[in-house]
Amino acid sequence: MSLFVYERRFDSSSDPVDWISKLPSDVLLMIISRLSTEEAVRTSLVSKRWEHLWKHMSHLVLDIRKKITNSNNTLHVWNRVATLMTKIINNHRGRLESCVIHHYSNGMLNTWIQSLTVVKQTKHLTLIHHVGLRNFGEFIEFPPNSFSYPGLTSLSLSTLMIRTSHSFNNCQFLKTLKITCMLAPDVGVVNRVLASCPSLEVLVLNLTCKNKNGPLKIENNRLKLLKVSLCEHIDGIQVSSPSLHILAIKEILFFGRDKFVLRSPRLQFNRNFWLTRTFLPHISYNISQDEICIGHEEFVVNTCGDLWGASLSVSVDLMNPRQVKRLRQVLLLWTSEMAELEILFKNDNAPSEKGESSHNKFWEDNYKDPFPNAEFRVNTVWMHNFSGSEEEFSLAACLIRQGTVVKNMMIKTTSFSARKKLEIETAVAQLQALQTQDQRELTIKCF
Repeated sequence: MSLFVYERRFDSSSDPVDWISKLPSDVLLMIISRLSTEEAVRTSLVSKRWEHLWKHMSHLVLDIRKKITNSNNTLHVWNRVATLMTKIINNHRGRLESCVIHHYSNGMLNTWIQSLTVVKQTKHLTLIHHVGLRNFGEFIEFPPNSFSYPGLTSLSLSTLMIRTSHSFNNCQFLKTLKITCMLAPDVGVVNRVLASCPSLEVLVLNLTCKNKNGPLKIENNRLKLLKVSLCEHIDGIQVSSPSLHILAIKEILFFGRDKFVLRSPRLQFNRNFWLTRTFLPHISYNISQDEICIGHEEFVVNTCGDLWGASLSVSVDLMNPRQVKRLRQVLLLWTSEMAELEILFKNDNAPSEKGESSHNKFWEDNYKDPFPNAEFRVNTVWMHNFSGSEEEFSLAACLIRQGTVVKNMMIKTTSFSARKKLEIETAVAQLQALQTQDQRELTIKCF
């Protein structure tokens, strides 16, 4: 797209008129922020008006791969590109909201980290280490306290090998830590890293240890979201986090159920997802009613396409519109059939008074607006604490009428009195009556 617009003058001559450059700086900055960092820097050649605009961008992506992939003289090109990247960081003006760096070698990395955290006060830093033939097996050596700057609240590290935990000393300001494809000498190094980050609210781990010498210990009072996958050569996981309300176990864990210890009172699930020995992903989620929920935002935004075959245990208050909205958002993450959905209705789901259940219309309108959508399917649904309230009955009826449940809908009644149990069994009979001829293989019953 050209940065110039042509205007036809009254004398029929055609001269280029740079209308875009006449726009306010804030608007121009919004335009170039949609470009890659490399393209944005090039706009400085357009005119004096554009020369310094890119230097005020709030987000930078520095990717060395584009410059050295097809080069034979890799070392020479690396030095030249590293110098260019250093110049971009140094020439940037003001603070950075976020920065992503794709790199192959230690090189200037520590200098960049120092500039980005201390000088640019970057809030969100992502370092992606790309492994090539020249640097295969190379440990990344970060100086002590590399990530302890108070302004740094989010750190993502990908594909790296570390020897010690010194670079994570005094990281009490970090709220988000994502470590994927990390190799450490032993789990003790990882435990010390986590112990140095007491303010974490989001933790994503995918790691391998060379030596198996104990369990991974996650002890954090503020942690809201924990995602764990492919933890090799560790002797179990011990989680102690009273604030945890989202736990995602993805892919294979190389140990048995007895070596996964969870002390988190907000999370509840009755189904033992290890019994099948298939080690499919499982998510446990106690939906929060807080207006701002960093765990939910992180999970919904960054969970995409990796929930094949996964099951979900969810605690929800159907009387709370915000929680119902978040339930829909979570269910929509499944693009293939969900294996099992376990719903634990919160105790405050008592039957509402007359005139109080206008929210119930949400479920009655499911023909117009299916919940969560028309494509969602789940093999088996387990419902716990089912009291027979209008909201609970309407949700169950909605899932049946839509054909959402493929095989089983199991409703637990054993925790209620005999009289209440009879009322619930009557409600279940009404749900069974909703089955069509096409749903002959669907089983709806109490347990």
